[in-house]
Amino acid sequence: MSEVDKLKQVVGKRVVVWGVISLVIGIVLLFSFQLTLLGGIGVQAIIWGLIDALIGASIMFKQKEQSIEKISQTVSKSIKFDILVLIVGIIVIIVYLQDPYMMGNGIGVVIQGFFLLVLDNIYHKTLMNL
Repeated sequence: MSEVDKLKQVVGKRVVVWGVISLVIGIVLLFSFQLTLLGGIGVQAIIWGLIDALIGASIMFKQKEQSIEKISQTVSKSIKFDILVLIVGIIVIIVYLQDPYMMGNGIGVVIQGFFLLVLDNIYHKTLMNL
């Protein structure tokens, strides 16, 4: 197994684990604190947990060989998307300061976007060192 494939496996597993943890926490928060700030965070944890688990699985099981340059370009685009996600989450928080549930949704988006931004940056830097 190449270094790139090993890295993809590690990153994929981390994203799947994060997705499953997010999903479990989201379900607990949503059903324990409906229509509250924590319930809003729970909704986003469920949505992003599912998305993250699917992304992680696709990273782990993608059979097609890709060059480091191609993967690096994809991760660079992902970093830009992560920043956009953070901005959207912050906007939701600001717009809905008087609505705890919606503000919780914004906080949930920021939490997920921040995790992905950190992970993608680590992944990108590691790729550059291969």
